[in-house]
Amino acid sequence: MFKALSPLLLIAVLAAPARAQSLVEPVAWSLRLTQEQGVTYRGLASFDKAGKGATNTTYVMPGVAGTVLAVAAHGLLINNGLRQQKSEIELRADQVLEPYLPVLGAVSQQELMTQALARARTGSARKLISHLDMDEQGWIVESAPVFFMTQDQGALILENVIAVYRPGAMRQASYTNTVRVVSRLVEHEDLPTYWNAAQGEPLRRHSAALLAMSFDIALAQAQADAAAPAASAFRTVRYQQGGKEVAERAQVLGEQCARVLIKNLRGWLMSVPLGRSAVPDGCAAES
Repeated sequence: MFKALSPLLLIAVLAAPARAQSLVEPVAWSLRLTQEQGVTYRGLASFDKAGKGATNTTYVMPGVAGTVLAVAAHGLLINNGLRQQKSEIELRADQVLEPYLPVLGAVSQQELMTQALARARTGSARKLISHLDMDEQGWIVESAPVFFMTQDQGALILENVIAVYRPGAMRQASYTNTVRVVSRLVEHEDLPTYWNAAQGEPLRRHSAALLAMSFDIALAQAQADAAAPAASAFRTVRYQQGGKEVAERAQVLGEQCARVLIKNLRGWLMSVPLGRSAVPDGCAAES
């Protein structure tokens, strides 16, 4: 996690230094629970080969009308084939979670969010509220997280859809986005033993750390968004995702502690590790 500066000040200083002093970091904010009790974990799937061989059907329909119908039918079958392939790929990807199912089934949303709030660095007053509660005095954050485990079991990835409500304006979110946070690589000779230790305490701890980072990033961006400067150029950013190096076309918003904050082509915010190294000296622990 960013250490030398809070996420808000990091974005303000790196992206809009002239206006940084006008940004006020939220002092009090509440995290609203959803009605769901559990937490969603999935295996990280790759769709690189999806679509190949989706259908090889041949149609014999004479005339222009027949050609139009054939094209429409072919497109419908391809779309159905792609959906089926995607579902099959996702089911196969989820098999990586089989050693952890007893532990994952016991992870509760309230427990994980409580840990994440304790680890967050934004604001001096943070609290958890139910999905029915309102807090007209402070900021409110709503969160819909999904966690993924890489197929090598060496990293967790959080995709968190976050909505931020300003004080006194609870009818419509002032900021919404997906924040994706990739953990650093965990290197252990027996990863199932590592993740399952103490009833899955390492898995819950890493998950809470990713959640905390996502909240800090979203609150920072919600504050800095109005003061954002002209967009920087997109470039290829290479980063570590489990044991593999992957690439993303993105705008770089900031870099610190061997971790970079980027905005990808879909507009998502992503916090990703640069290389396989551990957290550098002087930086806050991420797990």
